[in-house]
Amino acid sequence: MYLRGRSVPLRRSRSRSLWRIIVLLAGLAGVLIFYRLQQQGAVQVQDPFAPTPTPTRSPLSWAEEARAQFAAGNFKAAINAYENALGAALDPRALPAPGAQTEEYLVGLARVLVFDQQYEKALERAGQAILVAPDSARPRAIQAWALRELGRTDEAQAAATQAIGLDPNYAPAHAYYSLILNDQLNTDQGFQEAQAALRLDPTLIETHLALGYSNEVVGNYEGAIKRYKDAIAINPNVIELYRKVALNYRALALRSETKALMQANFEQSILFFNRALSLDPNNIIPYLDLARTNIQIDRLGVAQQYLEQALALEPENPLIHGRLGVLYFKRQNYESAQPALELAIIGGDYTYETGITTTQTVRVEPLPLNRTSLEFYYTYGNLLAFNFKCGPNEALYYLGLALNFAPDDITVQNSYNESAVICQRYLSNLAPAADAAGPPATPTPRP
Repeated sequence: MYLRGRSVPLRRSRSRSLWRIIVLLAGLAGVLIFYRLQQQGAVQVQDPFAPTPTPTRSPLSWAEEARAQFAAGNFKAAINAYENALGAALDPRALPAPGAQTEEYLVGLARVLVFDQQYEKALERAGQAILVAPDSARPRAIQAWALRELGRTDEAQAAATQAIGLDPNYAPAHAYYSLILNDQLNTDQGFQEAQAALRLDPTLIETHLALGYSNEVVGNYEGAIKRYKDAIAINPNVIELYRKVALNYRALALRSETKALMQANFEQSILFFNRALSLDPNNIIPYLDLARTNIQIDRLGVAQQYLEQALALEPENPLIHGRLGVLYFKRQNYESAQPALELAIIGGDYTYETGITTTQTVRVEPLPLNRTSLEFYYTYGNLLAFNFKCGPNEALYYLGLALNFAPDDITVQNSYNESAVICQRYLSNLAPAADAAGPPATPTPRP
């Protein structure tokens, strides 16, 4: 079997090949002409990867994410989203116009920064918002809150009253003003301002925070707990609200009439501190709260565990070293108490284990003498007296600093008097030997 076929038409094949060559040469000529025109600037080529005429993500989208992250308790993520909203809003390609809603994003950012306890940054952002919208109540109000948290009460009051003057119906301004008034123990007006905030906006966290504080400062801890729980119902992911509830349960425990009621209130306090801790295990504040609460119910070992967990998170934090030093002193572990207290009030290098055979050293800066560190100073003075360290720059030196700072504090007074007796007896017993040996060497001042 075989196939019959036609012969190949050679003439047609040569004709097609010729046309293909002509088309190819024309294409090459076109490319050369296009390249020449491009070099002369007559033709512009669009880069497929160049930015589009509008931002790839709108400011509103970033702001919505910021609000969602705040509702979820992710303050760091909310701060980042607000920063991105600001960047997108200020982009020249932004729609509807560059800079639109900048005030809103700055105020929102400042508010989250306050909740995240970054008060200086919050104040900076509030100031920028005032420059953008000098006649708006919103930036003045958030400025008042940031100033209040920084302890600048007079400035905070001025900012709050300015905000209310600009807009008497702006609920946050009344809420922040209430907090400031209650700090000044102007409790009646503080309560009135909190009620005004509630009438204007019952969905605002700060409204219930202000009402809770209004109850707390007059000792109505049950009422404060209720209001703080109302705020938690609005946003169950804010650590500070759980701490507020826990602190008021602890205050209730300390004035409970029966041992059973005291125990129940302490357990509620611990429960809410643990809820705060569960929201952010890397936040040291609930650890410190739990440590103090367990000290108050004489669970010193548990308290030490919480402090050690906090120290593992922030080994350079002098506050944690100071609290550990006081706890060691209470547990009569004087050998550990002294270096911990010295790191808190004198400072120095702290070396800790990071593995089985590895260590790391951090610098601990000393705490200035204030209400927070006062206990560290007089405890350290007591410890030095206990060890008969009674030189000019030792026990009575630190106790004297504490006494000068808080002359009416009965604990400080007793600490100074008792240690003074110890040192007087010790130095009296050394007096004959010192006379025989000659004058003592001039002590080297502590850094």
